[in-house]
Amino acid sequence: MVTSGRAWFDAGIPGIYVVLLCDVMKGLGKDPAVLLGGVGASREQLLAPQCRVPLEQAQRCAEQALDMAGAAGLGFRYARAMRITLHGPVGLLALSSATIGDGLDAARRYLGLRAPFWHMDRRWEESRVIFPLVATADPGRIHAFVVEAMLVGFIHMLEQLLEAVPEGAELHFRQPPPPHAMALRGEVPVPVRFNQDEDALVLPQALLSVAPLLADPQTAALAREQCEAEVSRWRSEQEGPLAERVRAVLRDTAAPLPDLAAMAERMAVSPRTLKRHLQQAGSSYRQVQDEVLYERARTLLKDRHQRVSDVAYALGYNDVANFSRAFKRWSGETPKQFRERGY
Repeated sequence: MVTSGRAWFDAGIPGIYVVLLCDVMKGLGKDPAVLLGGVGASREQLLAPQCRVPLEQAQRCAEQALDMAGAAGLGFRYARAMRITLHGPVGLLALSSATIGDGLDAARRYLGLRAPFWHMDRRWEESRVIFPLVATADPGRIHAFVVEAMLVGFIHMLEQLLEAVPEGAELHFRQPPPPHAMALRGEVPVPVRFNQDEDALVLPQALLSVAPLLADPQTAALAREQCEAEVSRWRSEQEGPLAERVRAVLRDTAAPLPDLAAMAERMAVSPRTLKRHLQQAGSSYRQVQDEVLYERARTLLKDRHQRVSDVAYALGYNDVANFSRAFKRWSGETPKQFRERGY
């Protein structure tokens, strides 16, 4: 169960994803009626275009499916059953984008519409591009299932965009090899590596400039409009101003905290728009970051078993002196003085 924080929207997941999970379970010889009973909706209701399943119910459904599937490797089997068109306008945008890079950017930008509390970063390393997959709140028991389903799903998405194996791609998983590792490696057409530093999709840079076979600027523009309309609809129904949503996301994000551009991408707005909203709320992104870091620092400093240097590193500071200066700027005292006066 997700117990803390919220993504930039938290309106649940599309009902069709639950239908797909039921179909996968049926293929494994399990009774999908058990899952439908837990969701409290019929297959027909879940297939309705606007149907969304609350996260708590969807999570319980996935946990139950994992219990039923055992060591069958539910994540990669789920990804194998997924088709890019099932993602609605998000999938259509990826399918019709001018390049693979544009398609992946679209998938990353609008990931929250399909997978709340997850985001995908991007960084460049020599001739490769790394796309780490990160949870912004604790998904509990289904973490490994979701990571496997999403990363393997990205490989299958690339296969559908290219109608060929994405040469040079790799999948990295933090977990050790699961019982179904051999089956997973047999199913996925690219190298799969376990015990890595992060869960990530790894691609050669050259692949990003390749054009999908169905690239169509007019279709891509229409799909982008639909995605933006969906973002606006969910945001208008979400509680709290944008500044509070930013603060909530930062509280649930491990150090180092994202910069303004990365946070704007996660919120599916431009950096200028995010900056304007924060200014209207009488704040700035730097101020909100400082509030969250100060709050986190006070909590950590209260544990006297932790050295000040440990607290600094936990907050993303590489230099203890920089942390001490920041803490004094926030509070008017050093971390040591904070501890000496008993908070």
